[in-house]
Amino acid sequence: MDPDTRAAIERWFVRRGVPQLVEGYGSETRLDTRAAPLIVGWLLLGTVLFWGVNAGWSEPANMAAALVTALAVPVVFVAVRRLRRRPPISRTITFDVLEIGILAATPAVASGLIEWSARELVIAFLNALLGIGAIYVVILFGLGELAFWALGRLRSQAAGIAGLLATTLPILLILVAFLLFAAEIWEAGHALSGGELLAVIGLLIAIGALLVVTTFRAELTRVAGMEWTDVVHHAAGTPLEPLAPTVRPNAGARPLGWLERLNLTALVLLNQLIQSAFVALLITAFLVVLGLIAIPAGVQEGWIGEAVTTVVRFELLGEERRLSSELLRVSALLGGIVGLYFTGLAITDAAAQRSGEFRRAVADVHQLLAARAVYRAALADAPTEED
Repeated sequence: MDPDTRAAIERWFVRRGVPQLVEGYGSETRLDTRAAPLIVGWLLLGTVLFWGVNAGWSEPANMAAALVTALAVPVVFVAVRRLRRRPPISRTITFDVLEIGILAATPAVASGLIEWSARELVIAFLNALLGIGAIYVVILFGLGELAFWALGRLRSQAAGIAGLLATTLPILLILVAFLLFAAEIWEAGHALSGGELLAVIGLLIAIGALLVVTTFRAELTRVAGMEWTDVVHHAAGTPLEPLAPTVRPNAGARPLGWLERLNLTALVLLNQLIQSAFVALLITAFLVVLGLIAIPAGVQEGWIGEAVTTVVRFELLGEERRLSSELLRVSALLGGIVGLYFTGLAITDAAAQRSGEFRRAVADVHQLLAARAVYRAALADAPTEED
């Protein structure tokens, strides 16, 4: 496997959202080199928006403070690298814990001085660290590429999702239409704050994620034990297909590491959650339209016992209609419940699992693991310098 072929294969793994299948991807040098420009961007953005400004200062003063803070970060970082006898800038760069702390602390100290508050210093430091940590998580699991691939899959899966919805939609509509006309859910929707609604939706997402992860864990154990004949079969259509007949079977084979398992699980999980979110948004939009037509604001106020909070007021079918925040909250709540129901149906229903999108997601994992097996066998067969 020549270097160009290997690079093309590894790019394919990354584009598919499984960078952890690439040999050495999680090394410190690779991660730090990829993270460096994003860390710079995060620190600059945070400086301009939060850490280098004071709400009580004039605009020119804030611009000067942000500029000084932005310049202080690279100056302090380069000085520390030189004191430690490490190259300040190179094509491949590594950071240790001390340098990550300095990168986060420099704008935080500036923020504390600008606000003249130790509390602001600590908050800015923690926020900077949180952003840097999130960057490493995104890079480590290729979450950007994974999300892009999953959204692309959603377009091709629209027909399959529509078919599954067509078989279940009558039941779903009966359920949500009944709940939409229940006064109690309107009272709950009125009482819920925006943060509480987000917390409820987050809980529904967490339950759906647990269902997917639990179901996929058993599937992954079964798929990971495929024979070499299955490997060659499933590697068809991948960049590894030409190499499959030329490598020694099972050369370089090793069990999946925990990061690889986590990456594959994230692939299936994000794919399923995007589908479920798509369904939830469709149902939410349907309920909003139904509520606008069938449930006037006066009826909503009668159920709630108070005046509704009007978002938009317009005329429809010769009558005034009001889109209320209560209608949006109730619709979002019911849409989230339907999304959770769809998730459970897609991964546990026997018919759906055999012919639906979850089965295709497992087939994708089959293909990725077959490609990994051939990739590792090709690396094991590569000549060494002694050869």
